[in-house]
Amino acid sequence: MKKGLSVYHLIVTAIFIGVLLSFGIYYLTNMAIYGEEVLTASCYDHTQIEGEDAVSSFNRAFYQDEERLSFITKMQYRLFGIVDHPQVLAGSNGFLFESEDEKTGYDYLADYTGNLSFSTEEMETIRTELQERKELYAAQGSEYYLVIIPNAQTIYSEYIPAYYGSISTSTRLSRLEQYLLQNGYHSVIDIREDLLAAKSDGWLYNNTENSLNSLGAYHTYCAVYRCFSAEVTENTDMLGREKLEFYYHQTAGKSTAQKAGLANAVENRTVSLSNSTRLNYRFLNNGAADTTIMLPFYVSSEASGSPELLLQFTGAWERLQIEPFFSNTFGKVTYQVGLEYDEEIFRAATPKVVFQFIYENELSQLLP
Repeated sequence: MKKGLSVYHLIVTAIFIGVLLSFGIYYLTNMAIYGEEVLTASCYDHTQIEGEDAVSSFNRAFYQDEERLSFITKMQYRLFGIVDHPQVLAGSNGFLFESEDEKTGYDYLADYTGNLSFSTEEMETIRTELQERKELYAAQGSEYYLVIIPNAQTIYSEYIPAYYGSISTSTRLSRLEQYLLQNGYHSVIDIREDLLAAKSDGWLYNNTENSLNSLGAYHTYCAVYRCFSAEVTENTDMLGREKLEFYYHQTAGKSTAQKAGLANAVENRTVSLSNSTRLNYRFLNNGAADTTIMLPFYVSSEASGSPELLLQFTGAWERLQIEPFFSNTFGKVTYQVGLEYDEEIFRAATPKVVFQFIYENELSQLLP
C-alpha cells in the first residue's frame, strides 16, 4: 500500500514539475520575443510588482498573466484539492465554502469552531431589537417572526475538512437562540433541524455558494408552514412534496467558485423547480414591493382563514426561490427586499404575519 502511494505521489510531482518547467520555457520564450508586453497591468489584487531585475520580471510573468494564473489555480484544485484564496475553503464532495465574508468581515471558520460568539451585551442588544420589532408590528395587528437560514457549512458540516473537527455547539446561532429562549423571547424560527432532516430528499444548498437552491427553499417553506396555528393550516393547503418536480443540472460555479477563479473548474449542482409547476396566483401592482394574490380572486383573511403575509429578505435570490411555495398557499403575500420597516409597503400588504428571513452569517445585521 505504501509503495503504491509513493508511486502515485511521484507521478503527480513529476507532472507538476513538468508544468512548472513548461511555464518557465514559455515565459523565457515570450520574454525573448515580446519582452513584458504580454503581461497584464497588475496582479489579481490590483497590486503591481516593481523592479527591473530577473526575479521581478519572472514574478510579473507569473502573477500578472490571467491565463497562466487561471491554469495553475485549476490544476492545484484538480490535482491536490487546494484553493489558494484566503476567503475560500475547499471541502469534499465538490463543496467550496466561504471562510470569510470580505464585505462584513464575518469569519465562517471561527464561528464554525465556536470562536466568534456574540458577547452577552450584544445578545441582549439583539433581544431588545427583536422585541421592539415585535411590538412595532403587534401595535398594528401583526405577528412578527425572524426566520434564520443556516449557513451551508452548518447543514453540510461533514464536507468541511476533518482537521477543523465537528461543528461547535457554541456557534453564534446556537448561543443566540439559547440566550433568547432563556430570556423569554420565542419569536425566532430556527430551521436547522428541519433542513438536516430534509437532506435525504436531495441537495438543499448550492455547493459553490452559501445559498439555498429551490429544494432548500421548499423545505424552508415547509418548516415555516408548520409553525402556523391549527386554524391557519385547516384553511390553507400546504404544497405536498408529491405535487412538485425538481430537476437537477450542472451549471458554472457560483460566487464562491468565481471568487477563487474556479467558476469553470467546479460545477454547481443546481436544483430548480420544474417549469411545469402551476402558478395559481397573479401579481398586483403594489409599487415598492411585489404582491401576489391567489386565483381566481382575492378573499380577505377574515373570510378565508388564510392570513395575509409580509415576507422580508436581505437579498433577492431567496425571495425569488421561495415565492412559488408561499404564493400557491396563501391568499395574499407581499415580498420585500430589506428588513427595515416601510410604512407604504406595510399598509399595502395588510399583513397578519410578518416573517423576516436572514442567513446565519448575517446575524450581525440584527445589531442596531
